[in-house]
Amino acid sequence: MIMIERRIYRQDELPESLMWQAVSFMRVQWPSIFKGPLRLLKHTYPPDMGTVHFTLSEEGVLLSYASVMRMDLPHAGERHVVHGFGNVFTFPPYRGEGLGRQVVDMATGFLRDSDADVAGLFCAPGLERFYAASGWEALPGAVTRVGTPERSTAYGELRMMLFLSEKGRQARTAFAGEPLHVPWPW
Repeated sequence: MIMIERRIYRQDELPESLMWQAVSFMRVQWPSIFKGPLRLLKHTYPPDMGTVHFTLSEEGVLLSYASVMRMDLPHAGERHVVHGFGNVFTFPPYRGEGLGRQVVDMATGFLRDSDADVAGLFCAPGLERFYAASGWEALPGAVTRVGTPERSTAYGELRMMLFLSEKGRQARTAFAGEPLHVPWPW
């Protein structure tokens, strides 16, 4: 009988074996992350980002994973509590079992219960329907820039968001219409 364990961990609670499995997947799937000072990256996000990890595992084997990090970002003259949602994956042997949907729904539920104003993710346009099924809103044409307003580069992935607080919902038009500057694409 299959016994999948669904868990939510704070940064300092994630078992080291699961962290290494997550980082190992990232190393293969997104090798461009592991450059320069991040060459030997040992965490999915910097430990000071208040990362929350969502795992589906069986007998210590990580099947599917996602994470959320917290930051305060200025946008359109306001500061917002933003949760960046990323590193979503299911290991290839376990795809097609609905595990990706489960881990995204776990994280989305956590975000809806959080104190964040908004949450954002970046994905290829082909994944829009997958995330929309969990309530994420695509902002096609919304400009995302990596860096500061003074020095940044365009980031071309589709941005999808959840507008969580009243402040976040009131800023929806600004998030859709004005460039968002992020320190890095999560």
